[in-house]
Amino acid sequence: MADEKNPPVEEAKWWIDRGPVKERDKDSALGRGIIEKWTYELLKDYSQERAVRNVVDLNPKFLKEITVGPGEWQYLSLGVGNYPPDRLAKIKSTLKLPSDARALVIDAGYSARVMITGEPIGDRLIDINFIEGPSVDFWVRNELIEEKLFRSGEATLRYLQTALPRYLRAPDPD
Repeated sequence: MADEKNPPVEEAKWWIDRGPVKERDKDSALGRGIIEKWTYELLKDYSQERAVRNVVDLNPKFLKEITVGPGEWQYLSLGVGNYPPDRLAKIKSTLKLPSDARALVIDAGYSARVMITGEPIGDRLIDINFIEGPSVDFWVRNELIEEKLFRSGEATLRYLQTALPRYLRAPDPD
């Protein structure tokens, strides 16, 4: 028998719901603290489909910001800090744009997003997120075709050196 100072292990694990769903008391399990309540409220109606739609809706808005010609880079700051200039310079020097491509760098301070498109603008898009775990999304006519995740920015850049021109000129997927 457990003493009052040390409750039984099962009683201490309040975050584990036991029994059939209809018997669980959701409010008591989630009502333990401010963070738990906030997280639950934030994510309870999360829709993966809506999140993808929001990203797809943002891409054309960002692409409308592109005013540079083929072979050029454009910079857009979100006003929340500056991505390290040396890392940004490395990205731009490593990624050689095909002659008909243009790039938009979106600086979010702690991260940089690079959107590279060929002609016509937005028809084929490579969307690169330089964050702790970088990702590359390949889009054709606003439809996500493929996503790749990388362990580092350097691995992302190595991959894109050959994939970038090949992807922008690839035939349409079936």
